[in-house]
Amino acid sequence: MLKGVMTNAQRHEQMEKSIHLPLLKKRDKFNDRWVSIVCYGPSLKDTWKHIKRPIITVSGAHDFLVDKGITPDWHIDCDPREHKARMLKKPQKATKYLLASVCHPTYFEALKRHQVKIWHLVNGDDFETVAWVADKHPEGMESLIGGGSSVGMRAMNVSAALGYRKFHIFGMDNSFTESRHAGEHLGKEQEKILVQAGERTFQTTKQMVQAAIEMEKFLETQDAEVIFHGDGLMQETAKILKQRN
Repeated sequence: MLKGVMTNAQRHEQMEKSIHLPLLKKRDKFNDRWVSIVCYGPSLKDTWKHIKRPIITVSGAHDFLVDKGITPDWHIDCDPREHKARMLKKPQKATKYLLASVCHPTYFEALKRHQVKIWHLVNGDDFETVAWVADKHPEGMESLIGGGSSVGMRAMNVSAALGYRKFHIFGMDNSFTESRHAGEHLGKEQEKILVQAGERTFQTTKQMVQAAIEMEKFLETQDAEVIFHGDGLMQETAKILKQRN
């Protein structure tokens, strides 16, 4: 995720500043409950009233729901850039914040009076980070979580660590029309491209397409149930895959 944004040395420097915090412990087995993972795609504006608990938010979906009078049960983030901390303006006492250790220090500072646990983000071939955790934070080896180039995909793996494998997914559009997100977004916008799924054409970005490909692989290989809400490239991809099978 965010390859090229930071060197491993820079990532490890940020990780070291958070390893004093409590660790997210993986559950030994899965439960049989559904969980709602709420992302920040534009379709969230049309689907948020259908969200049911328990609720996990990512990115700007946290404040979006808080503004609607809904307090998330958990919030997940894994972006090392400072602007992501500034997107979370309304932390809630009842929400548990599950942050990757690589998140920017200002994120942890903003949540110092809240419930925070950390986990270690690792990519499939990032042996250097695995070695760093083994050396600097050996107890954190049980909290290594991989999978995916988007925070939505990472959230599914963190949710699995919480014991969930049945997912209602909101706002994971991986495409856009007028706006790329359900509300304000502080990050740099990537170049727009057009892609086709079935008979439909979608405006998207290369990173969003990569995340859609990863989700397609997830749906084909994992023992999980996933229901997508809203309309976008990801929802259309899932629909095509279901028809194919």
